[in-house]
Amino acid sequence: MQQIAGPPAPETLRADQAARRQRIVRAALKALAGSGDYEQVKISEVARDSGVALGTLYRYFSSKEHLLAAAFVEWQGALKKKLEREQPRGDTEAERLRDVYHRMVRAFQLQPQFYRVVMMLTATTDAYAADLYTSLGAQSRDTVQMAFGASFDEDRAAIAATLNAVLDESLRSWVMNRKTIAGVYADVDNAIRLIYEYPPGRA
Repeated sequence: MQQIAGPPAPETLRADQAARRQRIVRAALKALAGSGDYEQVKISEVARDSGVALGTLYRYFSSKEHLLAAAFVEWQGALKKKLEREQPRGDTEAERLRDVYHRMVRAFQLQPQFYRVVMMLTATTDAYAADLYTSLGAQSRDTVQMAFGASFDEDRAAIAATLNAVLDESLRSWVMNRKTIAGVYADVDNAIRLIYEYPPGRA
């Protein structure tokens, strides 16, 4: 049986194809930003708004999940660039971490539909969407690393992993209406406080 080729990797595209793919991603990002939930995004409308046929869109993206994963990568990349332009504020590592995580929470607070995309991607069965979701980890790590500066050793990597787990669980509870957004900020603050201020050697 002949194998059906999947969407080409972005780095293999010609310049005109890469530009077309980017138009599709940006149209999806705009549709997602203007919606209340990713389920409201219609692939046919994304194709229309990006100026391509529906069949052309599916040459670049295997599914709606794959397309939304690419749109989320674009959104997170824009957030990372914004954080890079405005370096974390604070005199201590804990203060800079608090600033970075508060800005991440604020971004999801303004557009909760993007965190719902994250939740969808954690359960996706689309291999292409899953690959893009996996790549988000490195991008997120780079964002958090700004608070640590050059001192990103094994212990700080563990701190970042712990704080990311707290953030993920708290945001998940929030979008499911089990927690207020104030509770999300408080969870992040408490985790940072316990890591940096808990008396050493105390059981």
